[in-house]
Amino acid sequence: MSTLTVQNIQGSSSSGNTINVASGHVLNAPGHVIQVVTGNLTSLVSASGTTIVDTGLTATITPTSTSSKIFCSGYISIGTSGFFVYLWLVRGSTQIFKGDTAGSRPTVTVAAPSHSGADDTYALEPTPFSFLDSPNTTSATTYKIQGRQYGSGAWFVNRTNSHRDNANYEPVGTSTITLMEIAQ
Repeated sequence: MSTLTVQNIQGSSSSGNTINVASGHVLNAPGHVIQVVTGNLTSLVSASGTTIVDTGLTATITPTSTSSKIFCSGYISIGTSGFFVYLWLVRGSTQIFKGDTAGSRPTVTVAAPSHSGADDTYALEPTPFSFLDSPNTTSATTYKIQGRQYGSGAWFVNRTNSHRDNANYEPVGTSTITLMEIAQ
């Protein structure tokens, strides 16, 4: 491999001062975004109980280099009439970002806000998450959000617990996950 050392590179004025990288080639500039992938979830998801399940919020990215980092960010809209809904950011089948072990407490990426009053059945909480991951691969890599309820009750993605069909009542929402490959 050879090294080209220059002090300045600039595009010609006839090209609008643009420098192009030929198709199939990659310009590796540490700290820069190489690619962006987004997964949107607009459908309604229902679950219940303490078994961890996929929420349906997912996106897949194929890193161009093993040294790249993947910045995962987004939010998931949660409705419940129970207490916490526990949520995990997962790469493949591995929970990758969660709290340190502290007794028998659940260790999660985030938890949807606790609901305890009657009016909470009408709430739809956008619960944000973000994490800078180092997957060390150039294979297609899937990131997703998994969740479970505090107890035996039901919980929902993109809808409230009540889900009344009225133009002035509970909304139907969205959830999204964005993956950005960051050059190193």
